[in-house]
Amino acid sequence: MHYHLLTTVLISLILWFTAIPARLHSQVYPPMEYLEEALENNPALKTQHKAYEAALQQITIAGSLPDPELSTGIFTPPMERLMGDQLLDARIMQMFYWFGTLGKQRSAAGKMADTKFQQYLNERNELFMEITRLWLNLYEKDQQIQIVLKFIEVLKAREDIIYTRYEGGLEREGLMLDLYRLEIQLNGLENRKKKLEEEKYALAKKFNILLTREQDEQIILPDTLTTDNDGFNQEIPDTTVFEANPLVIRAQAEAEAASYKQEVARLMTRPMIGLGLQYSHFAPGDAAMGQMDGGGMVMPMLSVSIPIYGKKNRAIRTESILKTEQAIHQKENQINNLLSQAADLKAEHKNLERDIQFYQDQLDITNKAWDLVINAYAGGYEGFDELLRIQDQLLEIQWRLLKTTVEQNINAAEIDKLHAQGIFN
Repeated sequence: MHYHLLTTVLISLILWFTAIPARLHSQVYPPMEYLEEALENNPALKTQHKAYEAALQQITIAGSLPDPELSTGIFTPPMERLMGDQLLDARIMQMFYWFGTLGKQRSAAGKMADTKFQQYLNERNELFMEITRLWLNLYEKDQQIQIVLKFIEVLKAREDIIYTRYEGGLEREGLMLDLYRLEIQLNGLENRKKKLEEEKYALAKKFNILLTREQDEQIILPDTLTTDNDGFNQEIPDTTVFEANPLVIRAQAEAEAASYKQEVARLMTRPMIGLGLQYSHFAPGDAAMGQMDGGGMVMPMLSVSIPIYGKKNRAIRTESILKTEQAIHQKENQINNLLSQAADLKAEHKNLERDIQFYQDQLDITNKAWDLVINAYAGGYEGFDELLRIQDQLLEIQWRLLKTTVEQNINAAEIDKLHAQGIFN
């Protein structure tokens, strides 16, 4: 009988399936050209960058003096003065903050612009994470389709084994029953394949929309996906691992900006000094009245604001101190949140690593059981139902192994995002 040859062929196909997870050992990110396209075209990212550019203008605004004030008066009728009849009085005044105020305001505005830039970087990292997640999900759908196609090949090859078992069709009733079962299984896999193709198409459209490109553009996917567990099993040494995280840098910039604003608030309770000029124009007056022949007169002017409302000034200083403390606590809270997220992600990563090993072991054991069952079926010692049950187990295990591998890569990318490593650096 030639069923031993068919058995060998089928086992080779199953070993091909086993080889898919066996090659899994390093994290994969989307090609850089996709990330560059997102940087250039994504409207949400452009919005954040425009907000940063607008915040940069505040540095110039905060470092500038208030606009000078010009006031004029026309006398109708002219006012009689010693120099003559006064027709016009014009005054210009420039106020000056206390020494060092403008520099502190510029520094505070610069730090606030830094917070906008870090917000932009965080938005960029969130976008990169979404792109990575979609890209990995696309890979998963693609591989699921490939697995189903291979199992369809295996099922079609079983028709020869069915005829071999029934010695060319002498046992008509058993032959037809097994052939019907085979057809039902094939139809189920074909339907599953079509669903996967539809899901993959929807994911591809969503991916291209995220990159602001044509929805039907082709997407490059890897041949294999692997995981690298080195570095993920270590405990978090201290909070310095988050120093490059945009959320932490933004919180630090907000704290520094609050500190500068505290200094500004203190300086704003000091007097403001104003320097100006006043010009008065006189027409020739009545000589009989002792008036002179008119002309113009320029007079330098000095003004000083008097901060006499101590309660208000103390409230301004207290408010700035409280906001500085608020910003410091906010940074501490942000770091605690990141530590908590990192702990959850690392625990999840270890569980996924454990699941991958479990499914690989299950796949090895099920393969051995498949070998025994297919030989027993070909020899007439096992029913077709058991053969189908073992095959369904193989499909389910490979399905879960693929899904877990993708989840572990997504998890690893999330950890990199927290640490601002890889594409998130």
